[in-house]
Amino acid sequence: MNLIGDEMQTEKQRKTKRTMMIIIIALVILLVIAIILVVAIYNYQTKVLKLRVDNQNQNISNGLFIFEGEDVYVPIRDFASYVGYSSYNGDYKQYVEDTTKCYVQSTNEVASFSLNSNKIYKTILDGQNDYEYFTIDKPVKMINGKLCTTLEGLRVAFNLSISYDRDRNTIQVSTLPYLVQYYTTRFQDPSISDSNAAFSNKKALLYGMVVLRNESNKYGVYTLDGNEIIGAKYDNIKFIESSMEFIVTTEERKMGILSYDSTTKIQPQYDEIKQLDKDSNLYLVKNDGKQGIVNNRGEIVLYLEYDQIGVDANRFAGNDIKNQYLLYNNCIPVKKDQKWGIYDIHGRVLVKIQYDDLGCSRSSGSNGSTNSILLIPEYEGIVLKQNEMYGIVSSNGKEILPAVLESVYSVTSAGQQVYYMIYNNQVINLLDYLDKYVKKEELFSDESTTDTSNNNNTIEEPQTNEQTQNQVSNEVVENQITNEIVNETNNQIANQNGNTSSNTTNNTTAGNSNTIAQNATN
Repeated sequence: MNLIGDEMQTEKQRKTKRTMMIIIIALVILLVIAIILVVAIYNYQTKVLKLRVDNQNQNISNGLFIFEGEDVYVPIRDFASYVGYSSYNGDYKQYVEDTTKCYVQSTNEVASFSLNSNKIYKTILDGQNDYEYFTIDKPVKMINGKLCTTLEGLRVAFNLSISYDRDRNTIQVSTLPYLVQYYTTRFQDPSISDSNAAFSNKKALLYGMVVLRNESNKYGVYTLDGNEIIGAKYDNIKFIESSMEFIVTTEERKMGILSYDSTTKIQPQYDEIKQLDKDSNLYLVKNDGKQGIVNNRGEIVLYLEYDQIGVDANRFAGNDIKNQYLLYNNCIPVKKDQKWGIYDIHGRVLVKIQYDDLGCSRSSGSNGSTNSILLIPEYEGIVLKQNEMYGIVSSNGKEILPAVLESVYSVTSAGQQVYYMIYNNQVINLLDYLDKYVKKEELFSDESTTDTSNNNNTIEEPQTNEQTQNQVSNEVVENQITNEIVNETNNQIANQNGNTSSNTTNNTTAGNSNTIAQNATN
């Protein structure tokens, strides 16, 4: 009996051990399967690109990120909605659907892009039309019919902190409003985000700096670790993003420039100061109602004796003037005693101060198609007004046409600007005329600039070849304005107006016309 009992007990123990072994093996198998699943899920997730904006996962539309080698390109307009921006085709304030350009807009700022350009232009919407520009690593590309930029371009245009973690295959984005709230909490300082905080100062966070206001309402600049860069002793501070500088205002209400490394560039001694151009290191300064130009060493480029420096860009919307203070990266318009002239960036006279105005203001026709213009970009030309007549000078001060024109304007046609001049009551295609009679290579040669103060309101006829090389005004015309140019102009105008009846009259006039030089002389 005991033997039988012992055998039954032994068998029971064997079954128990087998059961335990099966359970253990099953658990091991399940654990292996779980590990395999975790690894598979991880591998899958690392292969699927993820986007996190302000620590929130976002659903990514197809084609939002395009990988080309080490570069990541992003369709600009598609990305805008992810970070609260609006987007449009064309240039800012240029109401054409030009798909080779686009701009994005927030409440505070506009950023503009152009195909094949590695420059981004930004305009702060504070009513002053001031702009800054930035050079990014790679130019804007057209991919799948959309304008695309790199992650760096996104960072600059949309005011973001953005990075790509290749191991996690994740693009992490922090918007400026998110960073403002984060550092407001971290520093326990509401001045970072309150209603008095300047938008330009908030952007300092993107560069590792923060503008703070102390209990005495004095401003200073610190690193994000709390180290002092500029002491809190100024009544106001404004960050200039493109040059990484700060405009500081003392309690005496005088302004100067300090850099991000605490270096004083311009002593606080002006009533007002603003960046004119970062590449030229020029600043517009004001004292006692007069304006001048200084460089980043505080040296005078133009003395503070001018009533106005720069033009009103709003008058010439058709020209898309990016910098109202600096035309063609060389020309500084100045006004003194109700007369206008032009200096270069070194303070040298290009056009003496003797003109009544710069640009030609023209009322739009019934169809609203004509545009007031200041610039003729194809020739780097600037329109001048004297005694109710208009002329054109180049960006190096050489005369292209003397002030004998009744008007100069442009017409928007198929999204392009077509330029016209009126001379002796004839409407002439300006670029066709200049293409025929002006040699650009000689216009922009290194020979000395033309002194327009000796202008006798004529466009002279060509003389000898040697004289032609030395007198730009003589290059403008030959013996006759050809019928082809005037006829083509008439056809263009007729096509735009949907009316060809004017061609006969204008062609007759053109056939009897002499040169502008001959008529002006007479």
